[in-house]
Amino acid sequence: MRFGSGLHVARTLPLAVVGILCLLCGVGPAGAQTVRGTLVEVGTDRPIPGAFVILEDPTGQAISTTLTGSAGTWLLRAPIAGTYRLRADRIGYASVLSDSVVLRRGESVSYRFTLDVAPIGLTELAVEGADGQCELLAEEGLAVYRVWEEARKALAAIVWTGQQPYYRFDAVHYQRRLDADGVPAGPAEYEEVRYFGRHPFRSIPTRDLLLGGFVQSVAGAVQYYGPDAEVMLSTDFLRRHCFQLVETEDSDLIGLEFEPVDEARVIDIAGIMWLDPANSELRRLDFRYENLDLSVDTRRLGGTVEFTRLPSGAWIVQHWAIRVPIIEQAPPRSSGGRALPARRLLTGIDEGGGQVTAVFLTSRLLGYASTDTLPVRPPPDSLIVRYPIRH
Repeated sequence: MRFGSGLHVARTLPLAVVGILCLLCGVGPAGAQTVRGTLVEVGTDRPIPGAFVILEDPTGQAISTTLTGSAGTWLLRAPIAGTYRLRADRIGYASVLSDSVVLRRGESVSYRFTLDVAPIGLTELAVEGADGQCELLAEEGLAVYRVWEEARKALAAIVWTGQQPYYRFDAVHYQRRLDADGVPAGPAEYEEVRYFGRHPFRSIPTRDLLLGGFVQSVAGAVQYYGPDAEVMLSTDFLRRHCFQLVETEDSDLIGLEFEPVDEARVIDIAGIMWLDPANSELRRLDFRYENLDLSVDTRRLGGTVEFTRLPSGAWIVQHWAIRVPIIEQAPPRSSGGRALPARRLLTGIDEGGGQVTAVFLTSRLLGYASTDTLPVRPPPDSLIVRYPIRH
């Protein structure tokens, strides 16, 4: 991980001013008013899988959200009759807002939703600027916002996928010890786990993290936490962190770096979300702990989260790791017959993490999905996404 060397830094932007949580709204209470359709590319009628379709009320509030299937199909429910609009969000492409859609009581409406195929390019967005605490010129702020929008789409898709009851995740948790330089010092221990309707990588509630910090004492033990997608998307997290664009000379990725504001008083995190400029997809998050007061080298502490897009268009965290210190008290020392202050030594690093090894669709997808995305029991190999376990 790199957190400073060789970086070209743009001025920072407080992303909390942007309302971005609408994508996380789940499907509302089951009602009789529905709108369904297919999301297709303009001019080609080619279906668009793996895109968000959001039903919004006249104020722009998200009422229900779904992800299009492999045939670009989707279905949304409205709790009451009324006038709505549809919004389509696709990673790497500009969002599109539909004309008004009127849903009468008990009515089911079909809607053909078209999306422009012109991709958003990120390579030209990595502008440079002078350092500044959460301040940006208009052009620089737009560049940061456009990169954040692509990261936000992937994070929102991860939250959505982890909340759907029809996904089953098989994973392996591991733990191993590293030496003080980060080199493995012994074999890892593995444990196979299985989760239904939730992703294996989950953080504690956002409010608990922001009030108590990312390092907390729980029942006499020190616990280190990492951020999941829901934490990264929360208004409170965005309000407490500044964002800026970064790029390195030895990486083909574009980074969106974040760091806590000056007044942060708890142990927080800073890091970089890395995106592929070719397709605007979020690839990795590297983070480190800030405000640690350990009197040892903390540069290798922190974590890594890697993201993967499934064939269905859903997004998951594929691999994650958190590295925490192993600290021991150094033997007493003296100089000229006078005792010296006790020292702490970083004797090792404890690394824990996990790897998703398979993803199953375990029941009929909610909404209006094409038959090639519907699983059977037991799922055939064509519906299983398998990843190698990294040792």
